[in-house]
Amino acid sequence: MQPISTANIHEYHSTFNSYDGTAMFYRYWLTDKSEHVYDHDDDRDDLKIIVMLHRGHEHSQRLTDMAHAFVKQGYQVFAWDARGNGRSGGERDHAESFGQLVRDLDEFLKAIKAQTHANDEQIVLIASSLGAVIASAYVHDYAPNIRGMILGTPALAIRLYVPFALPALKVAKKLGVMSRVSSYVKAQVLTHDKEAQSQYHADKLISSSISRDLLIDSLQTGARLLDDAGAITTPTMILCAGQDYVVDKEAIRTFYDRIRSPIKRWAYYPKSFHAIFHEVNKQDVFADCLAFTDELFASPPQTVDLTSAHNPTTHAQSFSKDKVDTLMAKGFNPSFAMTKFMIERFGHVSDGVSAGVTHGFDSGVSLDKVYQNEPRGKFGVGKLIDNFYLNNIGWRGIRIRKAHLLELAEIAIDKHLNAHPDKQPIKLLDVASGNGYYAFELLHKYPTLTATLRDYDSHNVSVMKDKAVKQGLSSRATISQQDAFCADSYHSSDNDIAIVSGLFELFSDNTLIQTALSGMHRELSDGGYLLYTNQPWHPEQEFIGKTLNSHQGTDWVMRCRSQAEIDQLVAQAGFKKIDMRIDAFGIFSVSLAIKLPTD
Repeated sequence: MQPISTANIHEYHSTFNSYDGTAMFYRYWLTDKSEHVYDHDDDRDDLKIIVMLHRGHEHSQRLTDMAHAFVKQGYQVFAWDARGNGRSGGERDHAESFGQLVRDLDEFLKAIKAQTHANDEQIVLIASSLGAVIASAYVHDYAPNIRGMILGTPALAIRLYVPFALPALKVAKKLGVMSRVSSYVKAQVLTHDKEAQSQYHADKLISSSISRDLLIDSLQTGARLLDDAGAITTPTMILCAGQDYVVDKEAIRTFYDRIRSPIKRWAYYPKSFHAIFHEVNKQDVFADCLAFTDELFASPPQTVDLTSAHNPTTHAQSFSKDKVDTLMAKGFNPSFAMTKFMIERFGHVSDGVSAGVTHGFDSGVSLDKVYQNEPRGKFGVGKLIDNFYLNNIGWRGIRIRKAHLLELAEIAIDKHLNAHPDKQPIKLLDVASGNGYYAFELLHKYPTLTATLRDYDSHNVSVMKDKAVKQGLSSRATISQQDAFCADSYHSSDNDIAIVSGLFELFSDNTLIQTALSGMHRELSDGGYLLYTNQPWHPEQEFIGKTLNSHQGTDWVMRCRSQAEIDQLVAQAGFKKIDMRIDAFGIFSVSLAIKLPTD
């Protein structure tokens, strides 16, 4: 196509409401009037969409020059003011967690797709600094099938220049002091361009501080992404500035080396400062970015097939297996050996630890203790140990997972009731119920709900039957001992909702997961809903594998599936993911999918 002149670029602005009702401002630049670009009911498979994310402290208008460069070449460009920045709502330069910003991005893309009738494969993310960390976390945690992403000087490791800055910030958080941190960054270290420096200083919408808690979470998210970068297989280009005094260049290169996308590009600008989209050579940077996006759209979307990642044949597929193999092959660690000895010898004084030793730390009995979250133990010290145990980051994540699963289950039930107001009862299937913690809460909340509860463990089945009797739910709960990985245990049925929680994470072999998903697909009616959990990352993966026992009596060795991998398995079985949640630590996700109509 012929390049579009600046005079013919159509600029608009609007707002969307994020999941919590916060009004989010965004701009968009189009190649034509909106009614000619997408204002009709038909899908536009030919649209090429760029979504831009600004630096921390800044706003969307700062990206106008880059937006124009892309619109002139036929792209439609959208850019937001992030929560707490620019003209968007929310407390200034603050979010409840970094994950809140990532969820905002998910909501932004949903709004763009609704507005343009486009799909994920028509979208490329271009993000700068802290915005690039938001983009990376979104791709890692939510696994969208976007065309690709370009990360400009991603702030994966911020240079704070103060010794022990992160520990000091954590202490300040515990003491409730220093709620905001002033930025040391001045325009003179962001760009060599004098005019851009003046514009930066004169811009009243640019802020000069960040909340303490958001800074801590940003640093921790960057570290998590560095640790688990190999889970990213989305086509990626990374831009690195040679004279960057804001972020660690070595961390950026490490991230690039670790991501496993078959399509990735590295661009290094030795004389550039951090704000690479505002530098004197920005036109060269724009041209490099355009070349990459043109390359992506010149061929069909590239997606790495992860459904056989348990038995990988390519480098891109093998990350999760390589990681767990490497962790478990590490040499003798005396602290792990001592911890394992102490758990086995003295764990009985803590109720939670004792349940884990007896039944497996991944068992339904153990999880019941975690959900109850009531420290108990012997000899006084046992209660203290139990409290410490229950507040481990993994168990805190498990309790958040429970809340997320119940939230999405209620959304699924409400969707079903809206679509089928006269269909009663609502039928729920839980294929690995454990002690039935989720199901019994839902049965109490929804009187028209009936549940088929299954578990492999006879002890769990007995516990559920006793609960059903004591809680007066025997007439609405059918409880049986079944193996979720046995194909013969599934039958064609008309269940409305199926749940599989905390099961797939315990088994590395994807053929088992495929069997269970295929069975649940048969058990659900068309348009039925599937709720499934995943554990894409864990900060204590090695520690758990070398100190804790599983319900099978062996070491609890976990292969953390990427969100992309589990989503592909779910899609392969005939479902479409429509929503998800993930905890602020990035450990546990819960997703909601709908069964697509069968031919």
